[in-house]
Amino acid sequence: MADTGLHVSKELLRLEEVIGEGSTQVAVTSDLVVPAPKPPVVSVIDHVANIRTTRISIVPNKVIVDGVVELTTIYEGATPYQTVHVMHHQVPFTGFVEIPGAQPEMIALPTVAIEHVGFEVPPGGDRARVTIILRLTVKVVRPVQIRVVVDVSGIPGLKVIKEILRAEDVLGEASSQVIVQSTLSVPPEKPDVVSVIDHAEELELTGTVVIPNKVILRGVIRLRTIYEGRTPYQTVHVMHHEIPFEQFVEVPGAQPEMSVYPTVTVEFVGFDVFPDGRSVTARIILKITVKVVRIRSLQVVTDVTGVAGLHVSKELVRIQEVLGEGRRQSIVRSVLDIPDIKPKVAAVLGHQATVTVTRTIVVPNKIIIEGQINLQTMYEGVTPYQTVHVVHHVINFSDFVEVPGAQPDMAALVEVSIEHVSYDVGVGDPIAVQMVLMITARVLRTKQIELVVDVSIEGVAPCTGRVIADFLNVRPTPSTEFSPIAVLERGRTVSIIGSQPGWFKIRLPDGREGWVASQFVEQNCLPLG
Repeated sequence: MADTGLHVSKELLRLEEVIGEGSTQVAVTSDLVVPAPKPPVVSVIDHVANIRTTRISIVPNKVIVDGVVELTTIYEGATPYQTVHVMHHQVPFTGFVEIPGAQPEMIALPTVAIEHVGFEVPPGGDRARVTIILRLTVKVVRPVQIRVVVDVSGIPGLKVIKEILRAEDVLGEASSQVIVQSTLSVPPEKPDVVSVIDHAEELELTGTVVIPNKVILRGVIRLRTIYEGRTPYQTVHVMHHEIPFEQFVEVPGAQPEMSVYPTVTVEFVGFDVFPDGRSVTARIILKITVKVVRIRSLQVVTDVTGVAGLHVSKELVRIQEVLGEGRRQSIVRSVLDIPDIKPKVAAVLGHQATVTVTRTIVVPNKIIIEGQINLQTMYEGVTPYQTVHVVHHVINFSDFVEVPGAQPDMAALVEVSIEHVSYDVGVGDPIAVQMVLMITARVLRTKQIELVVDVSIEGVAPCTGRVIADFLNVRPTPSTEFSPIAVLERGRTVSIIGSQPGWFKIRLPDGREGWVASQFVEQNCLPLG
């Protein structure tokens, strides 16, 4: 092949291509039964609603989302004494969005927003009927790897058109299977277990931590166990347990400043009943998948002109472009009341804190974040008997991050981590807590762009070679990182259309292009490099 002087520089991009996105409304109606100790409902005064997604399923051309609306209802009670009461319920929902091209192996990114909550109180007031209208929006993506042209030079008159692409570059993805085992005690008021009949579980991730080359995940499995009880009366009983877990996944190249998208699913649950029937061992197999991404700004070539005979190959991709990013430290202060049954606090010994984002709102140039901090405080009590006690509190917070260019129709990704927790203890008083949060917010938009993937000059004599290995793998990139796309036998003639040190780029008879190790191809028109 004659030396044309054309020099083409490429870089490998690992992106998530947007297959499609759509939205739908989901209407949910449920009867909220008033708990036995509470008075009947006269009228509903107010409510607080949070959404939790419990399962995402992709079937051909459709995404199904299951979740729970955690509803706190404030109402006027039919009682002459305390008239304002509160009750808590969980309202399950299921919705689906049609997305042409969606397939089970792809990734679905759902967001659920509450558009309306309405109440009716039937006669008698033993329940309140709620109607919730949700807006379910889903985006389906698939990982793609594409080697794009970032520069073209070497020939006078070339006009190279470039564009800066700011996207999430997928650094790595890894999966792991883990076994979580826990001994579940039967509550004192429940009968002995004869056998487990069925179960249901919900997963909640409470935190992720990235350290060099590793991602640590913490979460809770909420397990509902349905069992046959050793009693002549009511034989079917239910008990509830929360099982915490902490696991890690190795992801080479991961660093603390990078972002993580975790997915945890339950693959198997098994039970062993203790002989005395007062305990059950639960064995739960989890599949954990984590994707580590970094924000990357890259100048890519979108077109090349100006020279006769140029052949420019392009690929059309739809990607999630990072439009803007912002960070903010937030200070949350709260006074923690100690329950009457607990002793007063002498000194705080330790704590555990997890944070959950419950709502994000995108407004012009700003993202508003609402969330909850679940705080467990261990303290020394003012008592001569048991000195160590634990109290739990849920602390709400709200803040915002400035992101220039953000608009209400854009998607937002928010990460919140707890950087510091400190306490102020007064003698005999409630304890005060101060927490420092780090909030990171990104605004994304779907962008369709044609990227140049190869440039050559027509009319140059072709270069051919002959395979001298028994079998030669054809790779999608000039490396052994990915599986072969084809295998060539000894003696096969190949068309060489480019080269890099140690590699030849070839074109297969079916039009596909790939890379082979240059040491296994005999030719006389290109240097081995």
